[in-house]
Amino acid sequence: MYHFLVKLLDPFLILYLLTAWALVNLWCKRTESRRRLLLVSVPFVGLTLVCMPAVSHLAIGTLEWWYPPSYDRPPEVQAIVVLSSEMHPPDESGLEAELGPKSIYRCLHAAKLYHRGDGPCPVLVSGGKVDPSEPGPTLAELMRDLLLKLGVAEDDLIVEDRSRSTYENAVESVSLLRERKIETVQLVADAMDLLRAELCFRKQGLDVLPSGCNYHATQWRWRLFNFLPSPGAAKGIERVTHEWLGIVWYKLKERI
Repeated sequence: MYHFLVKLLDPFLILYLLTAWALVNLWCKRTESRRRLLLVSVPFVGLTLVCMPAVSHLAIGTLEWWYPPSYDRPPEVQAIVVLSSEMHPPDESGLEAELGPKSIYRCLHAAKLYHRGDGPCPVLVSGGKVDPSEPGPTLAELMRDLLLKLGVAEDDLIVEDRSRSTYENAVESVSLLRERKIETVQLVADAMDLLRAELCFRKQGLDVLPSGCNYHATQWRWRLFNFLPSPGAAKGIERVTHEWLGIVWYKLKERI
C-alpha cells in the first residue's frame, strides 16, 4: 500500500491527471472550438504515449531483444572488450572523478565473464574523454582501476583511452587488438547500446560475440502503473530514439 501511495502522489502523475481532467472538461463543455482543442489534445495524446511505461518497454525491447542475457565466456573468445559509458568528472569542491552507474555495470559484467572462462584472457577497456579539456583521468583509466579491484589481473588489462564515440571505440580498439593478433572478442555494453556497437566492430572486421548488461525490458508485468505516464518512461523513449537515430546516421556515414 505504501508503494502504491508513493506512486499515486508522484508530482508528475498528479499534474498529468489534472491536465487530462481539464482537457476532458473542455471537450464536455465545448467552451472552445474543436480545432483549438485538437491543437492541445493531439500533442497531449502523443505525450501520453511517450511517457507510458508499456510503450517504453516495447521501444526498449526493439534494441534489447536481439541479445538475450548471457553470463558465459565461450572458449573461442580471445579477448573481452568493455565499452565506457559515463563518468562524473572532478570539480573544484574536491569531488574525485567517479564512474557513472552504466560504466560500473559494464565493468561488473566484464569481470564476471573474465572469471567464468576456462582461464584468464585480455580485457580491453575503451573510452577517453568526451571533452579533452576536462581535468582528471579518462574513462578507460577509471574502468581499469575498478576491474583491478574486481580481480582482473593487471597484465590482462589493455587501456584504450583516445576514443570519444562508439565508432572511435571500434577503430581505436581494433588497432590495439590486431597488434596482439586478436580477431574474436566478447563485446560488453548495455543491452540497449549493443546493436550499434556490434555493427561498428564488425565493420572493422572483427568476429564479435555481444554480451549485454543493465537490461530494462526482460520481463513484462501487468500492473496499473505500467499504463500511467511517468518521466522514467519518457527517458527510456529518449534513449531508444537516440540509439536508432545513431544507427541510421552511422549507416549513412558507412560506419556500420
